[in-house]
Amino acid sequence: MILPFSKSHANGNDFIIINSDDFPKERRTKKIISRLCCRHTGIGADGLFVISPSDKYDFMLDYYNSDGSWETLCANGSRCAVRFIYQRGSIGKKTIFLAGDGPHIAEILNNNISMQMNTPEYRSALLSPEGYDGYFINSGARHFVSSSKNLDDNFVFSAGQKIRNSQIFKPHGINVNFYRLIDKHTVDIKTYEKGVESVMLSCASGSSAVVFHLSKNKLVDSPVLVRSDGGNLTFNFDVEWNVVYSEGPAEMVFTGNFILDFI
Repeated sequence: MILPFSKSHANGNDFIIINSDDFPKERRTKKIISRLCCRHTGIGADGLFVISPSDKYDFMLDYYNSDGSWETLCANGSRCAVRFIYQRGSIGKKTIFLAGDGPHIAEILNNNISMQMNTPEYRSALLSPEGYDGYFINSGARHFVSSSKNLDDNFVFSAGQKIRNSQIFKPHGINVNFYRLIDKHTVDIKTYEKGVESVMLSCASGSSAVVFHLSKNKLVDSPVLVRSDGGNLTFNFDVEWNVVYSEGPAEMVFTGNFILDFI
């Protein structure tokens, strides 16, 4: 089986994009998806998107982490999918699509794409998994947010791995975001992502959870610039967080075909 695909990235967070007609459900196994995402023997990516038609929306997205596990939302990757479909001429500059956490509006803004996020929700009071204080917030995906002066990769990997596997969050696990507040409009963030099991260059849904938490504690005001190793995201939101948009780049990298016969 020859599998056509496209490769994209948003702030270094990279993805494989495939049309559902080319990738039937019986092929979407953890073994195949993890092989496609493997950086040594596959295409290589943090995750994989399958784009399907929808009767109600412009299109539908299914997102899989690089280990093959299905996830509700990846906002960086969703922007990449919007860019992919726009460049194919299938949508205009404004679109509405369905992800695992519900519908999203997006708009092409030259190099950047603006995407409406669903309003995050606190799922816990203050927690201290593995000795790290923070909060469980659902921003379309499961995130733990914790303040830290140390955003070194080694620290984020070690602490993030412990928290991700903490008994508190079993059986689903959680994404872990450490942040450092710079001022009322700027925050630095680094994320350990479950399903990828690595420190990410950027995470938009994690950034949304952090900015939401800081806003609710009156520590930031809209707009907020989120800085990560892969690049920047901008968040605009109203006081009640009924309307929130994340904005950032999304770039197509290359297209190709992958041979599935030997998997």
